[in-house]
Amino acid sequence: MNDQTRLHREKIAQARRYMAERGIDAWLIRDRGTGDPCVPLMFGIQTVGDAVYLITGGAATALVESRDADAVNDSALFDQVIVVGEETGADSERAARLRTLLGAIAPTQIAVNVSAANHLADGMTVGTYRSLLTMLGPELSGRLVPSDEFLQRLRSIKTAEEVAYIRKAIAITLEIYDEVFAAIRVGMTEIEVGELFIEGMRKRGVVNGITRSLTPPIVMKHKIAHRAPGPGVIEKGDYLIMDFSVDYCGYCSDIARTAYVLRDGETGPSDAMEAAFRTVREATDRALEVLKPGAIGRDVDHAARQYVLDHGYPNIFHSVGHQVGRDVHDGGTMLGPDRGGYRKDSLGTVEAGMVFAVEPTILYEEGPAIISEDNYLVTDDGAELLGEPQRNLVLI
Repeated sequence: MNDQTRLHREKIAQARRYMAERGIDAWLIRDRGTGDPCVPLMFGIQTVGDAVYLITGGAATALVESRDADAVNDSALFDQVIVVGEETGADSERAARLRTLLGAIAPTQIAVNVSAANHLADGMTVGTYRSLLTMLGPELSGRLVPSDEFLQRLRSIKTAEEVAYIRKAIAITLEIYDEVFAAIRVGMTEIEVGELFIEGMRKRGVVNGITRSLTPPIVMKHKIAHRAPGPGVIEKGDYLIMDFSVDYCGYCSDIARTAYVLRDGETGPSDAMEAAFRTVREATDRALEVLKPGAIGRDVDHAARQYVLDHGYPNIFHSVGHQVGRDVHDGGTMLGPDRGGYRKDSLGTVEAGMVFAVEPTILYEEGPAIISEDNYLVTDDGAELLGEPQRNLVLI
């Protein structure tokens, strides 16, 4: 059994546990080639035709068109693969097969991927959902419930294989950072620094975790924002911020670093910049003291945020941390403030198996900015660092 098969079998077993906890007898996933986000998470396959996946307590079944049958069979994840015709009228055959499968287990609750609040659990288009209602008929349609609660947990709680992939993504990210720092020179532009990252990804056969392509990360010497590198030229005395993610086999890292470009005769940054960096490092440590199973996201955020404020720096305008996994921002519990758009997710509970990017920042209206972001696995005892953290400002 290869690693990918092992990973997805772990996810199917995990789904069954979460379904049983909620009294859900069947999870029905329908993907008409529109890209339901749960399909790569659960099965790691891509179909082009109309596919229905059914997970129950005893079996995993796929109803697929003939053009997708080989890929689904090769995944070795399904107890039964039913090939449905592609011609006109195939929906009737698919509907009959599906009603027979469901009739055999007489489910009281059938979970489907629709959600008003979580786009990562809202995998069906309106048309696909309406078509499904017709396929199931009024009796079975009346048993449909949203999958969003347990599906978000499936994204959030990483299995051992998933953590291994994330560790590898982080290791590659840090290797590329080391190469880039060794190559940066005064006079280069942000764009040229971005090209160094692209070359590092190309050599290792990976892509940017946000765009899923060979594109540069954030590289900024000023105008702090989520933006692509620009034409700004690196000069002595500049600070430089980089925020970089790698996608390794579908799993992401999210690591940011701050560097300082030495002036002639300097051996380090100004006392003010060094003090700001130390404040960010200590704020991270304060967050990690709270980041453990049972913690509420807002309380982790508060521990870091208040430390930054107590030392006279501006309030952090974003969350202190977010989950990382299949996506750089993987949804679910957020380490954020109890306000505005953060409120719902910041009231979520931290659980063992979640992976968080932790990034308290200091962003001045004028002057250097400090962003240092690393990734942590929540364990039964607290938070485990994945990879090497930034312990000091990078000097160029």
